Amino acid sequence: MFDTGPGRLAVVDLERARPHAVVFDIVRLACGPWVGRPDLRAAFFEGYGRELADKEERSLRCLAALDAVSAISWGVPHHDPEIVARGRATLARLERGDAE
Repeated sequence: MFDTGPGRLAVVDLERARPHAVVFDIVRLACGPWVGRPDLRAAFFEGYGRELADKEERSLRCLAALDAVSAISWGVPHHDPEIVARGRATLARLERGDAE
């Protein structure tokens, strides 16, 4: 994208773009920056204009589990302990029943 006014160039990375549930876009936030920061989650949904419906909350938990397993299965062979730790922490939170 190029803005001819101030002459700014912006690049959008669509490498992983695909049709998916809307709540899928929230998984990385729920498993990352929102962990231990309910204020960030609240601020996001205030800007979003609504909280997730019950069905979306259940979907978020399921998608978080899939994301965690994916992180572990990618992180182990690629020797990325940070990604593996994030995946394991997400699974532990889900097992305890902590909110995502």
